[in-house]
Amino acid sequence: MRGHRRARLTLAAAALVAAALSLAAPDAPSVAPGAPRVLTLEIRGPITGGTAEYVAAGLAKARAGGYAALAIALDTPGGALDATREIVQAMLGSQVPILVWVGPAGARAGSAGVFLTLAADVAAMHPTSNIGAAHPVTGSGRDVAEEAGKDMAKKVENDTAAFARSVAAARGRNADWAEKAVRESAAITSTDAVKERVVDFTAAELKLAIEAADGRKVKTAAGESTLRTRGAVLEPYEKTVRQKVLSFLADPNVVAILMLVGTLGIALELYNPGSVLPGVVGGFALFLAFVGMRVIPVNVGAVILLLAGAALLVAEAYVTTHGLAGLAGAACLVLGLAFFVDRSSPDYRFAPGALVVSPWIVWPTPIIVALALGFMAWKIAGTRRRPLQLGAPGLVGSAGEALSDVGPTAGEAFVHGEYWQARSAAPIPMGARVRVVAVDGLTVTVVADTAAAG
Repeated sequence: MRGHRRARLTLAAAALVAAALSLAAPDAPSVAPGAPRVLTLEIRGPITGGTAEYVAAGLAKARAGGYAALAIALDTPGGALDATREIVQAMLGSQVPILVWVGPAGARAGSAGVFLTLAADVAAMHPTSNIGAAHPVTGSGRDVAEEAGKDMAKKVENDTAAFARSVAAARGRNADWAEKAVRESAAITSTDAVKERVVDFTAAELKLAIEAADGRKVKTAAGESTLRTRGAVLEPYEKTVRQKVLSFLADPNVVAILMLVGTLGIALELYNPGSVLPGVVGGFALFLAFVGMRVIPVNVGAVILLLAGAALLVAEAYVTTHGLAGLAGAACLVLGLAFFVDRSSPDYRFAPGALVVSPWIVWPTPIIVALALGFMAWKIAGTRRRPLQLGAPGLVGSAGEALSDVGPTAGEAFVHGEYWQARSAAPIPMGARVRVVAVDGLTVTVVADTAAAG
């Protein structure tokens, strides 16, 4: 009985403690049973093939998991046209309702981002964001006609305008403004976007946009339905390692640095065979750089300039050119970095100035590379000044031991870890320390090592 009484007292005490903790603890947000779930994606930076994979995977998960909707937080200067078309096609064919929110504060749906916003079932914007400027320009912001000709410019513009109109019409948005964004680079604020029926409303947060979408009727590939997103549980969907790498390589600054590191690494391996590490690092950097070149528009001529510049700087370390090769190499690096992004690719839609190599990469890089190679040249010159340690010439000056009596005609000595026939002008007794003064075939001429004897 006493044991049962103790058990009851223990249970009562535990219940009191639990009750006290529940009263003392702040109210935690509770999730109602059966609350809708919304899968959230985040698109930041240029739209690439990795972005298309990410969105496609998110749509597949949202459909398979029975999510009420898929929400995308968007902030992009634009991106690859083929990737944009792939994403838009997936959005228009989705059976799960899609909400696009241009945010956070100061975000933009530039160029290719316009198409993603237009393709959403529900589109919202942060009050301080903007959308537009979808005219097909080159990587430098110049008109296609200036670099690819009027015929190509007209073809690209008409095709892109038709694309914009068809997407806007499919979602009941302002097709006239969509065409104007392409043909006239029209860009508007969030307030004007609501007035022009480009987006549905503004919201300061993604969660608020999802709440505001509740009750709206949408038409997906599965048919017409009403969104039920009030009190929804938001579940972020993370990118895979591959998609993160592709997003990382969408930065031209990263690709340019990888090109330089890779080129220098391979060059150092060729000039100093057997070091291994520079070659391995250089090869991996070049591999990543070549992957990045498939993600962003890269000028082939600029790549050649970078390779030539690195080669000239390496040559300056080994060949006496009185600084001319180094100067030419630095100039090639500056020009290659300045023109690294392709200026004539009509297949990419970026907002002007959005995809450029930073001046902090362009100007300091040649100086850093030149200093690094100058240090290496100094080390190599110091190595060349040292006495040769390999082969017969390396034996001269080496100390050893007489293995037998050494005279003008015969004798043996142990020098440099090897057994040699030895001779000496003056007799040297067995066991004495000797020093090599000449080498003739397999015979060394030695003298008594007076320094060792003293």
